Amino acid sequence: FTKNALIKSNARRFETLGALRGMLNNIATYNLPFDYIKKYEEIVRNMTLEDHKKLANEYIDPNVMTYVIVGDAKTQLEQLKDLGVGKPIMVDREGNPDN
Repeated sequence: FTKNALIKSNARRFETLGALRGMLNNIATYNLPFDYIKKYEEIVRNMTLEDHKKLANEYIDPNVMTYVIVGDAKTQLEQLKDLGVGKPIMVDREGNPDN
């Protein structure tokens, strides 16, 4: 499912003139080859679960991540505390600490 979703999402890059212009701007800005989308799709299509795990372990460190969870504290806070990912900090709609 995820592979197909990633590949199909590329179609949106061509849906509007603005999207196409943005993609062409990225090609120019980052000096990408003109066939980089095709190459990207090939890479995604050929990735294995082990490849994904390796990338996640290399680039994602849960110990330095900040998790933002939005929901009803009355029903979710206790479950969140049970995850053991640190003490939840409650904030209001503007991001101010909500004691």
